[in-house]
Amino acid sequence: MKLGRFGVWLVTGLSLFIGVGVAAASPAQVVHAKAKTTLKTFPKSMRGTWYSYQYNTMYKYKITATKFINNGFVERLHSRKTSYVVKHTMNSKHPSWFIAKNAKAKKQTWVTVWGWDQWGGDCAAYRVTTHKLDGHKVPVLQVAGGPATGYWTTGHGYHTKKLAKKYGNHYYKGERKHSLN
Repeated sequence: MKLGRFGVWLVTGLSLFIGVGVAAASPAQVVHAKAKTTLKTFPKSMRGTWYSYQYNTMYKYKITATKFINNGFVERLHSRKTSYVVKHTMNSKHPSWFIAKNAKAKKQTWVTVWGWDQWGGDCAAYRVTTHKLDGHKVPVLQVAGGPATGYWTTGHGYHTKKLAKKYGNHYYKGERKHSLN
């Protein structure tokens, strides 16, 4: 088969076009690469003592760099490769271990918390937002749950017991509220 002058130019032009297109697209893939491990520490904005008041009960959460203390029960944050394959066993070797990942849902960034041996299903999710309460901008720990497709708010944490009691069963504009709340 004889290509002729036009055929040679066509093949050369297409080759250059495809080659330049692949080279131009490659850097964008590197920028959007996923993390290779889960979180090693909680974000600094989440750390501290938080109080939540729901249904006439005060709850206390203390978040450090690597611990989540929920009413005295200590859970420890551990990091692992995201490629780790979970082995399902009835008895967990690490019942107080968990992993955390950053996740985006509905244009919001959350820290999702999973059991060490958990491989799927619903998870707990946390993020710090700022709301104007009593004329002051106050950080609020939004507590949510559900599947990764979108979380529903189950409660809020505040740095003082007074705010927790005052805004205990309050939900903010734009939050998805579960039908059981």
